[in-house]
Amino acid sequence: MDVIDEIKSNDHKAWYNRGISQSRQGKYDDAVKSYDNAIKIKPDYYEAWSNRGKVLSKLGKHRSSVKSYDKAIEIKPDDYLSWAGRGNSLNKFEKFDGAVASYDKAIEIKPDYYEAWYNRGIMRRGVTEEKY
Repeated sequence: MDVIDEIKSNDHKAWYNRGISQSRQGKYDDAVKSYDNAIKIKPDYYEAWSNRGKVLSKLGKHRSSVKSYDKAIEIKPDDYLSWAGRGNSLNKFEKFDGAVASYDKAIEIKPDYYEAWYNRGIMRRGVTEEKY
């Protein structure tokens, strides 16, 4: 039995922090499980939903990633990082218009978020090139 299971199995923050640690170690499947446990305890924990989306994207599960980001955004519509992450995941399965719209929303919320501007520019170029 894991230490977290024994000591703080009902602490959503402990599970969330465990997921962060596992993600940093490249243990993405384990990180998803930890975020799932945090969400089971606190279903409106948008940070866990957002990080779950990020890890699912690293696992190549981009559609599931978008669903996690959507849940984070449903809970906290002004979370620019979830909007940008959603854009990144949509890009991975070539939903360029949706990716651009997600980056636009991230920029609307945080106009100085340069990563969204950069990614939006790349997507915009891809969308324009596709139409010609």
